[in-house]
Amino acid sequence: MLAFFRRVLSSWVAVAILGLVMVAFIVTGIGTPGGGLTGGANANALAVVGGEPVSDQAIRGQAEAMLRDAQTQQPDLTMGGFLDTIGGLNILIEQYVAGQVLARWAADHGMAVNERLIGSEIAQVPAFRGPTGQFDENTMNALLARQRIPFNQLHDGIRDDLLRRQVVTPISTPISAPEGLVAPYARLLIDRREGMIGLIPATPEGIAPPTEAELQAFYRGNARRYIVPERRVIRYAAIGPETVQVAPPTEAEIAAAYKADAAKYAAGETRTVSQVVLPDEAAAKAFVARVGGGVSFAQAATQRGLADADIRLGTLGRDALAKASSPAMAEAVFALPSGGTTAPVRSPLGWAVGHVDAIERTTARSLPQVRDEITATLTKKKRDEAVAALVAKVEDAINDGATFAEVAGQNKLTVVTTPPLLPNGTAPADPAFTADPTVTALLKAASSVGPDDEPTVETIDPDQHFALLSVASVVPAAPTPLAQIRDRVTQDLLASRAAERARATAQRLLAQVRKGQAMPAAFAAAKLPAPQSVGVAQIEIARSGQPVPPALRTLFRLAPGQVELSPLPGGSWSLVRLERITPGDAKQMPALVAATRGEMGSVLGREYADQFAAAARADVKISRNQQAQIRLEQQLRGTASAQ
Repeated sequence: MLAFFRRVLSSWVAVAILGLVMVAFIVTGIGTPGGGLTGGANANALAVVGGEPVSDQAIRGQAEAMLRDAQTQQPDLTMGGFLDTIGGLNILIEQYVAGQVLARWAADHGMAVNERLIGSEIAQVPAFRGPTGQFDENTMNALLARQRIPFNQLHDGIRDDLLRRQVVTPISTPISAPEGLVAPYARLLIDRREGMIGLIPATPEGIAPPTEAELQAFYRGNARRYIVPERRVIRYAAIGPETVQVAPPTEAEIAAAYKADAAKYAAGETRTVSQVVLPDEAAAKAFVARVGGGVSFAQAATQRGLADADIRLGTLGRDALAKASSPAMAEAVFALPSGGTTAPVRSPLGWAVGHVDAIERTTARSLPQVRDEITATLTKKKRDEAVAALVAKVEDAINDGATFAEVAGQNKLTVVTTPPLLPNGTAPADPAFTADPTVTALLKAASSVGPDDEPTVETIDPDQHFALLSVASVVPAAPTPLAQIRDRVTQDLLASRAAERARATAQRLLAQVRKGQAMPAAFAAAKLPAPQSVGVAQIEIARSGQPVPPALRTLFRLAPGQVELSPLPGGSWSLVRLERITPGDAKQMPALVAATRGEMGSVLGREYADQFAAAARADVKISRNQQAQIRLEQQLRGTASAQ
């Protein structure tokens, strides 16, 4: 996942899809509620592109959405770690600005998007599909309302995405690379390189333990390494079905509920239905004829290019089917036996053909038979109503100026106080602490408030679970005291000295080998393991599917007779010498040449798009608020100074 974000943020071409990625974040519920794609006062904007401000809410929402998506594969990833991985918040801002530049340039040069095309894109968003699997306006409106996203914001975001695609797609289409350009690159893949690689490890063996003064000096000089980001102490009180008491349903209430739902408990019939919708009556009649000729309904639908999910309406009663399809289709389907297929039925979208996959009949149930079911339903309803009333009462008290403690005390709510928590829910001072689902659900809301803000009521889940929330205190970002991490700092100091020693040794060996001393002799004199002989072609590494080691990357950069150092993680080094290059014959590998031509064609297409994007950037006026950008990154990392 992080590799995906690094790739997306490494090229202007990716801007063409970045907007669609962010729209997907929003409509799948992991975006930031209230965070627009653009907007906000210019004075507080991170940048202004062609007169349109880019708000800090927009970039914050984008960063938080990307982080949450990355955390699905790396749960312990923090915002600071995520920003380090992608190269800092400025990379995200610049790519966001780049996307806005392309949209503004397209609009300024008379490009437009048809409203029907925008509607089509919206209708294809999976999150907007209703119970039938088709686009449902009510589902869309409900989801946008939950995310506090105005429809016009979604509409304009998709419009800008389509404008970007209009601009970038024709330019970035792969082109055919000429033979004179392809052949040398293909040969690079099959030329065999032979040489030697020697390891200079950074090990602390033989290094004296540091004195107290040395440890103190190292800690002071590297204090940023030990900074713990801003943490919050969260206070909350759960509100839910478990926190309210309700009287059990009376016999009269049970009897009234049974009477009100008489149709539910009466004998009934449901049918599992499939349906295809075709453009005209002739096509629908031909479809019915194929089914009547022995082809199964599902197979006939597949031959029309429809997947199983496209034709299944599910198990429905007559009224439900009338709503899902049409009253005429419901009448036709319920007149058929199991396995039957309807004649074509006119529908708003064309001509529909229905099929009865199965029939399920239920017998009538008496009051004694459903008493427990009704009792459970009524009890849940009472609890839900009691929870709703309690939430309303709590919110009224907050609006009247009551404090967290007053509201909790008046309503006899149990208060829970967490240790200081990072934005990901971990507690550096209490490694044994594990955030439960309630705390996890409150982290986002808690991250944007402080001790002086009034309490709020937050939704925990759709099952009527809420929480009264307050931030008790904010612990500013600061280095962990040396006394708490003495062993860690000691190991870091020893590792630093080992790395310095390894670097000095590597530089000495490099100089000796460049002066003509043989690598095996130089390593033997330094009492290091003997260098290893290597011989490899790039295509062999590619076929292995393994990452290319740093030393081999260096080997492929050298000319015969050259020697160079290659840094390794942890302060170790490799000394790399290329002895010779044995040329390969690209003519013997036509498939490789063809693959290289295709890859280079894509690269050239992206290069053209990058050049165009750079020209568009020069044509659109851009201003930046560097202080606002720095402030937002500090807030996201939890290193902002207390105000």
